[in-house]
Amino acid sequence: MTKDLLALKIINGDEQAFELLFRKYYLRLCSFCNKFIQDNEEAREIAEEVFLKIWENRKDIDPEESLCSYMFKIARNMSINRLRRKKVESRYIDILKTTYIDHDECSGYESFISRELEKNIQAAIDKIPPKCKKVFELSRIEGLRYLQIAELLNISIKTVEVHMSKALNILRVELKEYL
Repeated sequence: MTKDLLALKIINGDEQAFELLFRKYYLRLCSFCNKFIQDNEEAREIAEEVFLKIWENRKDIDPEESLCSYMFKIARNMSINRLRRKKVESRYIDILKTTYIDHDECSGYESFISRELEKNIQAAIDKIPPKCKKVFELSRIEGLRYLQIAELLNISIKTVEVHMSKALNILRVELKEYL
């Protein structure tokens, strides 16, 4: 089976062809994503998301182009996006850590600033819509991964990503003077 034929079969909804593609490239995609992410579990999640995206958008596949190149391009973009998201998230974690330090060890001014920041962070979190807030708290406070949150709330990983993105955007706007 040539790549063109495999792509055509996938475009037409052939699940066996898609399974063949998955079996052939899954481990290579995981390894490729891990070079960016440096986390095996997260690399597997991204690889799975790549295949999900390919299946959901199979009508957009160009049978004249290399399906392999297309997959790895998607994987690269998803990995880079995940790294960008992590960078933003780490900034918020730093802010939260600063907020919850022991106030007795701080000077009066530092303690005042810390309490003010804590109030502003809580106010910003309170502005997040309930569903987004739940996803945000499960991720940031409970430390759950997106896949775990998706399973727990019975939603897709993409929905978890959308909720997290919305929550982080709200926090970014509300806390812009601290960033």
